[in-house]
Amino acid sequence: MGLWHMDRATSEEFLEVYKGVLPEYHDMCSQLCTGASLVMEVRQENAVPALRQLMGPLDPEVAKHLRPGTVRAKYGVDRVQNAVHCTDLAEDGLLEVEYFFNILYNR
Repeated sequence: MGLWHMDRATSEEFLEVYKGVLPEYHDMCSQLCTGASLVMEVRQENAVPALRQLMGPLDPEVAKHLRPGTVRAKYGVDRVQNAVHCTDLAEDGLLEVEYFFNILYNR
């Protein structure tokens, strides 16, 4: 677990996979720069699907209707301020852990 304060370049680098995919990309990058981010590596069998179940759908409004007990349903405001980033794929999770705990940590 670690606490990071990201600048614009770092947030864009981290979210680059969403550039051109999510219309909220630029707003999401800006949001990551507004304060500290708590970054965690979770290790367990089926960690990504389990965490995605806990976090809920990306859009908090959808989460409130489909999965009202999830983190995004309870704490999300909109698709940009949705309370939490959770990787989509196990392979991406490994890359994200590498990014924060090796690349950024050693800068």
